[in-house]
Amino acid sequence: MAMKPFRVGMVGLGLVSEAHAKGYESHPRAHIAAVCDLDGKRAEAFAARHDVPKVYASFDAMVADPALNAVDIATPTYLHVPMAVAAAQAGKHVHCEKPFCRSVGEGLLACQVARQRGVTLGVGESYVFLSSHRKARELVDGGEIGRPMQIRQRHGAWLERQVAAIPTGPADRSWRIHPEHSGGGEYPWIFDHAVHFFSAAEYLLQDEPIAEVYAVTSRDHGGPKRQGAAHDPYTAPGVDIPIITWKYRDGARQGVWARAERLNGKYDYRRGFSTIISGETGMIEVLGEGGAHLDWQGRAVHLVLFREGKEPATWRFDEGGDDVWDSEISYYSRAHINQVHHFVDSALAGRDPRYKGEDGVRAVQCTLATILSAQQGRPVRVEEVPSDFTAYGPRHPAS
Repeated sequence: MAMKPFRVGMVGLGLVSEAHAKGYESHPRAHIAAVCDLDGKRAEAFAARHDVPKVYASFDAMVADPALNAVDIATPTYLHVPMAVAAAQAGKHVHCEKPFCRSVGEGLLACQVARQRGVTLGVGESYVFLSSHRKARELVDGGEIGRPMQIRQRHGAWLERQVAAIPTGPADRSWRIHPEHSGGGEYPWIFDHAVHFFSAAEYLLQDEPIAEVYAVTSRDHGGPKRQGAAHDPYTAPGVDIPIITWKYRDGARQGVWARAERLNGKYDYRRGFSTIISGETGMIEVLGEGGAHLDWQGRAVHLVLFREGKEPATWRFDEGGDDVWDSEISYYSRAHINQVHHFVDSALAGRDPRYKGEDGVRAVQCTLATILSAQQGRPVRVEEVPSDFTAYGPRHPAS
């Protein structure tokens, strides 16, 4: 007897939707049954590329479609929670892009509705599903570096391919720098990306929670106003957070993220995102999104394992390279494919996904703590962040 297909409706048809579509199209049970976008021409073009039978101009109409089992949300951040709540109330499983929410309170509301309705709610945290990060976690879990004690994240420039292998979405993505629509206030880049960094920092330290963060700020570096990736509206910021440090709940462990790339007027030969995980008896260095220039004995590699008293070991993850970045690490689109496959499998099995709604809320809470730290010039405990605090609202006085 043939198994029923898992029918998905996708809303928001920008860059990441193309990577998500690859995931649904390559899963044996999944089927993209409908798409929705405010731009009708974009929706029709997407449907034609991916052989989707239904095109909606209204999200309310799509979510009411009884044939759909799930909704994939890749809209601007301010729409994430309202759409997730509406989909869950309609009995649909939800796969939602990051940042999941703009405040802790609104994110927990969506989680509560999903639990009440008995649907699976997954957040698209692709750093947890990147093949190189998965291997690093496997090595940590296998005891290869002893007890993991410290995370050092390095952020160099993301450089694009000359020609992207997938459509990169609409030319106008100004919502990403809108204080309220992005959720990031005067720190839209940090709000958009730091959820990745914190999720990876906890994942690679075996899910040890971050307890306290401190943001090191800087002002305009005085150089030319550089542009970032062509598909993003970010430019060199007037106020920047180039370094974030944190302590884990286990006070013996700590982490740091440092950014040196074209947008903040600093240079690093190591491209993209990379991480060092230091343990008691060993160390892992691994490339992440857009990563390049990790070499060992004259050979380009993607992960190096160092251990006391043993020869280093290296790995490569040759998955066709990235569809957007000039990188051998396949963030676009293999990480997203892995993530979508896991979401579908979780929904079909009726279990929580590896990265559920509450995890997405926690990453936002860590990011809001970072912004609060930048505003107040002091370390901030993650649990201090009020449930209604937003980066774009009135500033909270220092306590």
